[in-house]
Order: sequence, then structure tokens, then C-alpha cells
Amino acid sequence: MLRVQVRRWAPFPNVKYVAQWVENRASVYAWNDDDLKKNIAEAGINERRCIPYPETFVRTPLQNGVRLVSAIEGFEAQVWQQGFLAFSRWWPRSPSQSEWDMFLRASGIPLDQQAGPVPEPTPAEFLEVPWIHKDGYLGATWSLLEDPRYAVALATLVAAPFIYLGMEFATLAIANARVKSNIETLSVETQGIRKLRSTAIANLDEIEDYLALEVYPSQYEIMTLALGLLQTMNVKIPEWTYDVGTLSFALRPSTEVDATVLITMFEKSGSFANVTASRGGQEGQIRMRMDVLPKPTRTVSR
Repeated sequence: MLRVQVRRWAPFPNVKYVAQWVENRASVYAWNDDDLKKNIAEAGINERRCIPYPETFVRTPLQNGVRLVSAIEGFEAQVWQQGFLAFSRWWPRSPSQSEWDMFLRASGIPLDQQAGPVPEPTPAEFLEVPWIHKDGYLGATWSLLEDPRYAVALATLVAAPFIYLGMEFATLAIANARVKSNIETLSVETQGIRKLRSTAIANLDEIEDYLALEVYPSQYEIMTLALGLLQTMNVKIPEWTYDVGTLSFALRPSTEVDATVLITMFEKSGSFANVTASRGGQEGQIRMRMDVLPKPTRTVSR
């Protein structure tokens, strides 16, 4: 709001200002920034190392009272109230009595304080730090933030770690969301498999009990054993019958085979008994019949 008001009454195209705030009141000084930059350049000074302040802000202030200050150029009348520069006016030469009286009336001070001659100009001393910075050199350093260039640089420096941490947090959040999404997808896709597995585990005891009731080996086990015994003889098995402990099959050898050798070989395997072999049929087939021995008794643990 103050910036808008300054632009309204400042008679410069490129205005800059500085203000002293006390509660809701402000003492404002404005200047033509183009002229100031020109003067700085002509003096051979680096603009980036300059912080402009009005002369009043670097001279010893008053707590209360009215005074006429001899400035570097001209004279400045000031009204101070509780350390606040409430009213001021500048003249290129020392003001006349009428000009001084008009200044006092315009300042709004009590009537009993408006009478009197024009005071002698006061040579107020220069300060090392502007008095508007009550915290000394730290305040002078802090005032750099009034320049947008320094404010942006400091804001960038301060924000950098938070930006980095924010990006890391966002990356981790995205990765975490993807992992959760993948877990949910896998959970849905494997729901059927997990259900079947649970059912199989639940039925495991029943399956083991059922297998324990099987007295004889399975047909697959018997066929595997028989083919293992016959693998060196180069024979074909055109017929095969296995039913409740009895096995019969026909084999067709590619060369002459002694039936006695077959009987002895199956008897010695330890899985068959009462083995018989006879020749008959076409192409020299040998028909074999035998009993399949029961499986060893198995103890099921609970």
C-alpha cells in the first residue's frame, strides 16, 4: 500500500524510497533512482556495493522536539515525536520567519509551541549506521534485503536445501506408490493361485491318508521299473495290462531272447514274484505274467 502511495506523489519516473515505520505511521523519503545511479557511476563506485539512505537517516536523531538541521546542501526542518520523524521540510537556504511559521502550523504541533524565531541551524553528527536500524551492524547487513537482487539471492540460497529435500521426498513418494500398486496388482493376479495352494495344504492330510491306503505301486512306477529292466534288450511292448497287483504284457524283441533270462531278471528285481514267460503269437512275441509285490508299510507322522 505504501509503495502505491509513494508512486502517486513522487515526481520521478523511476522512484525508490526508504521508510521508518512506527506502528501504523511511516516517515518516507523518495528519490529519482536514475539520477542516483548516474551520480554513483560518475563517482566510480560499484552500484552493487551501495545502499542508498537519505541524509536524515544517517544523522543523530531526536527523541522529541523541533529543530533546523544544516544539511550537506540546504536546510531541513524536523519535528520529532517519541523517536519518530513526524514532519520535515527542506529549503535550499535558511527559511524566513514566515516560512518557519508555516512549517510549524502545517506540522500540527500544539499552538503554544509554534511561537518563536527561526532557530539556529544544528550541525547534527553523522552516524556509522543509519538510525532506523536499531540493532547496529547486523541491522545494516539485514537492510541488504531491501534490495530485490540480494533478497532473491538469499531466498534462493535458503530454499535450495528444502527444494532438494522436497524433490527427494516426491521421488520416494512416487516410488513407494508404484511399489504399492505393483503389490496390489500381484495380489489380485495371484489370488487364484494362493487360494488353490491354501486348498491343497488343507487337503494334504487327506491326500496322505489316501496314498497310505494304496497297497501296490502305481502303474507309472511299475512301467518305469519294467522299462528299466528291458532297456538293454531293444524290445517293443505292444500290449500292457496292470490290475490290482497283477502285471501281464507282451514284448517283441528285435533279436533272439531267452525267456529264462527274462524270468530271472524280473524275479531278482525284488518287485515281482511268480514270473512266467511263454512264446506265442506273431513275430516271436513273448508273453509275460507276474505278481507285483505290495509296497512296504509306511508310517504317517501327525
